[in-house]
Amino acid sequence: MQQHHLGWVVKDIERAQSQFARDGHVAISEVIADAIQRVGVQFFRDVTGAFVWEIVAPLDSVESSPLAARLRRGGGLDHVCYELDAVDGSLEDVLAKETARGAHVIVPPTHATAFGRQIAFVSRRSGQVVEFVEARRGGDTL
Repeated sequence: MQQHHLGWVVKDIERAQSQFARDGHVAISEVIADAIQRVGVQFFRDVTGAFVWEIVAPLDSVESSPLAARLRRGGGLDHVCYELDAVDGSLEDVLAKETARGAHVIVPPTHATAFGRQIAFVSRRSGQVVEFVEARRGGDTL
């Protein structure tokens, strides 16, 4: 398992694009609308090249968005995402290990438009929100 990206929740994706670019981050994707999760996302490589950031914004009204609670707290750093590899097993295996340690599944395995693969989110007892994305297949770029 390796870190895939850091998620940053925003109310306005266009404003965030400007801020990320001004900080020296480089867009590595277009805005991707994910109708299943009702969010728009865009990925940036940070100025050092070491991290990928995902900015996440509501597709609909903020009040009806799955991001509403996080945005009421001001948005910002939301989650870390790990990409599975062959030794990790399936997404379900990883979720079973997480729940055995007391984590709560907040988004069960679901298709993510941005990756073309399954993702899931857990909230750990510490309050950390962690996203897991299935291992890449041939041709996957994100």
